[in-house]
Amino acid sequence: MKRHSTGKKFHKIKGLKKADPKAIIPETPKEIKDFIEDLTFKGSSIQKVKYAYFQTRNGLKYPGLIATEAIVPNDTLVTLPRETLLTTYQAFESPLKPMFLEYPQFFSPQLHPTWENNQILAFLLYEYQKGKESNWYHMIVNFPKDVDYAVYWNSDDLELLDDQKMIKQARKKYIELLVSFQTLRYIADKFPNLYKPGIVTIENAIWLHTSIVTRCFGGQGLKYVTMVPFCELFNHENSDVCYDLQQQDNSTRYNYEFMTKKLNKEKQDDDELSITSSENSQFSEDDLSDSEFVQDDYNYYQEFDFDEYSEQAIQNSKNNLKFKTNNNQKQNDLLLKMNKEFNIKLNIQKDIFLLAVDCKAFLFQNIDFGDNISIFFIAQIFNELDTSFQNFIYEEKSSYQIREYINQIQKACTSYKNYWYHFNNEILRRPIQQKYNYFAQKIGKRPTRNIHSMEQILKQPVDRNCDYYTPFYQKEHFKNLLMRTRDPFEKGSQVYFCYTRLSNKMMLLKYGMALEYNKYDSTFLRVEFLKYLEKSKVGTWIVHKFKLSKLKRFKLKHTIPPYELIVFCKLVNWTFNIDTVETIFKIQDLQLERKALVLALKLLEEQNSKFKDKIEDLELLLQNQNIGYHEYFAVVYRLERLRIYRRNINLINISIIVLDKMMQGVPFEKASEKTEYDLDFYETNRYILRKYFEQMRWALYNLK
Repeated sequence: MKRHSTGKKFHKIKGLKKADPKAIIPETPKEIKDFIEDLTFKGSSIQKVKYAYFQTRNGLKYPGLIATEAIVPNDTLVTLPRETLLTTYQAFESPLKPMFLEYPQFFSPQLHPTWENNQILAFLLYEYQKGKESNWYHMIVNFPKDVDYAVYWNSDDLELLDDQKMIKQARKKYIELLVSFQTLRYIADKFPNLYKPGIVTIENAIWLHTSIVTRCFGGQGLKYVTMVPFCELFNHENSDVCYDLQQQDNSTRYNYEFMTKKLNKEKQDDDELSITSSENSQFSEDDLSDSEFVQDDYNYYQEFDFDEYSEQAIQNSKNNLKFKTNNNQKQNDLLLKMNKEFNIKLNIQKDIFLLAVDCKAFLFQNIDFGDNISIFFIAQIFNELDTSFQNFIYEEKSSYQIREYINQIQKACTSYKNYWYHFNNEILRRPIQQKYNYFAQKIGKRPTRNIHSMEQILKQPVDRNCDYYTPFYQKEHFKNLLMRTRDPFEKGSQVYFCYTRLSNKMMLLKYGMALEYNKYDSTFLRVEFLKYLEKSKVGTWIVHKFKLSKLKRFKLKHTIPPYELIVFCKLVNWTFNIDTVETIFKIQDLQLERKALVLALKLLEEQNSKFKDKIEDLELLLQNQNIGYHEYFAVVYRLERLRIYRRNINLINISIIVLDKMMQGVPFEKASEKTEYDLDFYETNRYILRKYFEQMRWALYNLK
């Protein structure tokens, strides 16, 4: 099949890499011109790009870089010597070092989660007061003072996002930043020889901190959070412009074949694989924790207490034997035999009980009870084990039958584990390492308690004999940082840089902007799953006993079908001893698959109907010249959320239509023709659904 990926489609819609007729090329501002001259004097090189202004859909202007001539793959646009980069290491090896050593609670990697930001902020404030005497003057003077991000938006602007969980996250981060500023100012006051009066102010801290958060690089070979001069002028888009490190022997991380995309196409999916600048950089998480956990108890199910049962059975046996004891030797021999048989039976019962316990323990050790799907499987397994053991206790089945049945259950659990690992690793791409046995409930994944005050930070115990820094610092030895491109850009087009794979939520929280048709964007569908466990007392009990999340939260994306949601919906309708474990993760039972698709569609449509906005209205609002930057990007955020919902609803509708036609005997080529739900994305939708449809065809072929 010809590649019609989401990324390619979105690039075409947005006209990326094409000349921008609305671009404005002004005379380069003096501060930037001086900056470039200073960098050139220090050995830097800037080619094929120039400072320019671009416009949003409603005419709001923003600076960026324009291609002054055609750019081809493997072009190096910017070359910067290592000495021109500002890193945490340089901040540490500065006159501020005594302050850092005195307060490791705030500046060390072992005691504070944002230690690098704290060090660089302290260093930039120190250098800022020097004015033109600072080696970093040109970088600092070019930090914009009119740029902010969602953490600093006021309440009215945050409400424009129409996302209470994101608003809560932004406010939480703002409080954390205020605490950090308060702590830094307290520490700075202890070193009056380092800071002039009026330098460590909230205004300066917010300005410089914004520049750190929005402009720092990390990962991809860099050992530290790094400020890269001039390159902050590249705006963010889903394009393949990356940075590379040139070593002393002129070798680079990425070779010619990679940069020119001479790769094995079979192994590459450009919706999933792309150069990004921050593989392991700070704040690279794109998944906010907003789980709400069950707190109350559930008393409608009780675990079987074998010890209690055993004690009661032994007591009953003793009473029975005592009642029958007499001086008749024959009768006494019979009683001894009965006692022996009772003990044998009790030991067999205990053995069977322990087999069931081992089966449950296997799930505890290997499966995350708090994930989005497993509770439904686990609930049925626990119920089967409980029921089979009770059948044995009341002698409805023999010990052989129960052992064989528990063995079948154990095999099913092993099969589920294997499919579950594969599903997470290969389909959802959330790697789980099988070599570790753990019971990874979400309750165990709750974020650590945050430090909420300066006092909490500074009261952390400090061992003055401990070296809190040296183990984390290593000198970097590369020669140059290079900005290179795998993408071609026409002359007159805006040249972008892909910071990392960020959703619009994280982009707003980090950069104060959001992208239309962002292929890395995502949103969440939250499902109140407990109502689907109503008939399972043991499943409901497990949720309450281990205080699991009240909601199942499914990530929805542009680039793949909602596989996890479909599996969840299958498990809601799945029955042990009727359906195989393989059916959960693969398409085998077409009727079960259809039930899952119908339920998935219902859940998506229910949530979609709760949104106040309509896509068409928001698209018109983006043309409104009366809205400012905050409202513009808030509209983009809401619009893209709705587009993702529409995409996923359409993908499910298309799948139902194709499945129905195939079950009616329509050949696949005919069944998969364009539907009313494809809109302008027919080729892209078929590309996204190709693997899912292949499973449908395979399942139908097997049925025949």
